Amino acid sequence: MKMQKLILGLIFLGILFISCSKNDDEISIIEEEELAPQYPMKSVIESGHMQVNYQKVDGASTFEIGYKFKSFKNGKITALGIRVPNNDVYRVTLWNVETETILTTANITSSSGLLSFKDIEPININSGITYFVSVNTNDYYQFTNSGNDLFPVESEDIIILAYGSNFGTSQTLPVMFSKVSYLGVVDVKFIPSN
Repeated sequence: MKMQKLILGLIFLGILFISCSKNDDEISIIEEEELAPQYPMKSVIESGHMQVNYQKVDGASTFEIGYKFKSFKNGKITALGIRVPNNDVYRVTLWNVETETILTTANITSSSGLLSFKDIEPININSGITYFVSVNTNDYYQFTNSGNDLFPVESEDIIILAYGSNFGTSQTLPVMFSKVSYLGVVDVKFIPSN
């Protein structure tokens, strides 16, 4: 009888040992999953929140135009984009409004009427900080919402606060803002952190 208990005990320990070693072989690595990119202005336009009133091509005046925004989450901007009604190369700038500094500049070649993006070295964005993205152009679309305020408007993890503009070709942070119209389109590719 003792022999049977000893054999059963050894079999049990063998099974337990095999089970434990089998689980050790199945260790999996969990990688941090990157969240889906967000395109704030593209999403707002596609939602029908505002409508195109007209477009201007080769206008007599050039403007630094874009929008002021904050994010609800930390993250990074990995590309800048434009949609203008002409084929050309346009200067796009990302600013930190609070420090009035340029974070990056990219020259983007547009495809008339299509949204064109250019990858940039990722720029870290902090929740609650105000940023501005602008394009220097004399080609643009004008958007309104039947006289209603366009901004502020939320787009996923971004809140677009206002449209801003400066007259001229200098790379200067706009200081005039509007909540009822928008000239553009300029946009960012934002990837929020978990």
